[in-house]
Amino acid sequence: MRTYCLLCGLTRLRVSSFAGEVLLLVQIGVALGLASAQITTTPTMEPSMRLSASGRVGQSQLDGQLRNPEQISKIRARAEAGSARDQFLIGYAYSMGLGQAQDLSQALAWYLKAANQAEPAAITEVGRIYVHGMGVHQDYQKGLEWLRRAAADGYAPAQTDVGLLYFQGLGVTRDYESAARWWERASKQGYAPAESNLGVAYLDGMGVPLDPARATRWFRIAADAGLETAQFDLATCYEAGQGVSQDFAVAAEWYRKAAQQGHPGAQNNLASMYQSGHGVPQDTARALRLFLLAAENGNMKAVINLANTFHLGIGVKPDPALSYMWLEIAADGGEDVRDALHIAESDISEDQLNQAHKKAQTWRAQHHLEPAPSTLASSESREFSTR
Repeated sequence: MRTYCLLCGLTRLRVSSFAGEVLLLVQIGVALGLASAQITTTPTMEPSMRLSASGRVGQSQLDGQLRNPEQISKIRARAEAGSARDQFLIGYAYSMGLGQAQDLSQALAWYLKAANQAEPAAITEVGRIYVHGMGVHQDYQKGLEWLRRAAADGYAPAQTDVGLLYFQGLGVTRDYESAARWWERASKQGYAPAESNLGVAYLDGMGVPLDPARATRWFRIAADAGLETAQFDLATCYEAGQGVSQDFAVAAEWYRKAAQQGHPGAQNNLASMYQSGHGVPQDTARALRLFLLAAENGNMKAVINLANTFHLGIGVKPDPALSYMWLEIAADGGEDVRDALHIAESDISEDQLNQAHKKAQTWRAQHHLEPAPSTLASSESREFSTR
């Protein structure tokens, strides 16, 4: 498991070369899963190794077809005539709100029609609906039953999802070896999400022997196929020197590829490299843009890095009020930054504090960020990452 230097507290010390008190940042190494990130001198990095939930094969092509009203009309006619594949497509259109208003009940109805004709993609989607509780009561066991049907027929996306449920113990007793076996089956079909997940398994020795070199080979196969989760994971391996020789430049290139596909963690980590000058020429302006982009995509580590950037004035004029605003957003996003908020509050006036509150509220509303429950921890490792 990777570790980074994350701040666990701020302390005030008197320094003779500066007038008054200054803030010095104290860093200690902590495990990713226990990270309580606050303002840091070293940019906060996104945890490595995320499991990849199987995506829909040719999703962009599907979306393009189903945004065309004429195409949808033809597909619907074939679906009503009994075409299982077209019934699946109409279900998909309803689930995504393509060409018509989103209607999850209609999506399930059409998926079931196709599933009853043994259409594997439809069977898989019915399983996912129950696993994720989309318009129905969440039921992992029922979802797993549907997914197993498609997986038993050799459908790689379903095999990958069954592996994820075994890996996380959802609807079934947690079993890493079974998870790895399902991913191996899907990987034999060249299915990138399963290949990426095998990389995670080999890197951590979960269900398979610990083998970082083999892990990075799986990551590279999936990364070369264009899977952004694998590109992100491969980048973290190059950055940390896990299974490969450490190479910050190569890490930055893989982060860039994932970031260009909208991966928020990669956007944050690439920004951190630009801010520190690791693997790329130092460019604080580009770092700021990438931090902002990652934050807009919901990455709370980037939000903390923005607070740090405005607190220390890295490439910008120091602005304690803006720093406080970003810390408040991070807190509402589930990050434990209470100590940093308390200290930051003491450095700004009451008027600045009120303005920071208003700006944070406006930003949350614009980006549809709901305040997180106060009981949430800030652990972000081992998450589902949908494509």
